[in-house]
Amino acid sequence: MSKTWLRNLWGRRAGDAAAAYRARLDPGDPSARLVLADLAHYCNAGRTSFVAGDPHQTAFNEGARDVFLHVAGMLAMDERQVADLFEERRSAITREKENDDG
Repeated sequence: MSKTWLRNLWGRRAGDAAAAYRARLDPGDPSARLVLADLAHYCNAGRTSFVAGDPHQTAFNEGARDVFLHVAGMLAMDERQVADLFEERRSAITREKENDDG
């Protein structure tokens, strides 16, 4: 992923901005992963933004999705790491339902 936009926005502090994201949302930390998984789900990161016949909702959805992709980019997360967040969330929900039923 090109970081030209980041350098244009932050100048020489671009590395500082990315480091600040990593310091607060370390993808290896379980609490941070929970926050990231929640954001990924809430921002529809794993789905298309398109809503047939509703360009306003499509634009809104894409804005939310872009926020998560920005955070993931600042954390240098790849597609596999993002997919893992969704899988962890699905597994946690499944375990919770099984415990409720059992």
